[in-house]
Amino acid sequence: MRQVFKTELSPENGAIIDTKWIVEPFRYHASAVGKADAPPVAGNLQLPEVIIYDHAGFRGAYARTNLSFHFLGDFWNDRISSLIVVSGVWRFYRDDHYKGDHWDLGPGFYESFFTEAGPDDVVSSFKAIALT
Repeated sequence: MRQVFKTELSPENGAIIDTKWIVEPFRYHASAVGKADAPPVAGNLQLPEVIIYDHAGFRGAYARTNLSFHFLGDFWNDRISSLIVVSGVWRFYRDDHYKGDHWDLGPGFYESFFTEAGPDDVVSSFKAIALT
């Protein structure tokens, strides 16, 4: 069994992955078993992806993901201070299960986003809401 570091966005660390997310034409599947062949998608689409950091200025612990989370887990809850949105539009929520105040961010580098657009260290859940 592999060691899970406390900074990983992992169920072993209390994170709750949203297994129902859909950002057309992408969606999360827990298994490929029984899935029908889908026609190829036209265009140059990228899976939404975000990198979160626990300190401003892209410092400290970080995690990279393309999944949405109902709850960020024991380490990441109320700790995000800067982030990079690689692709997609992401909605960050103050409370778990996508509740409370929220902020929508598209591709870019947010060195201290939550001190500029809202209070720091308050995000408990986030999800991809659109492709870019």
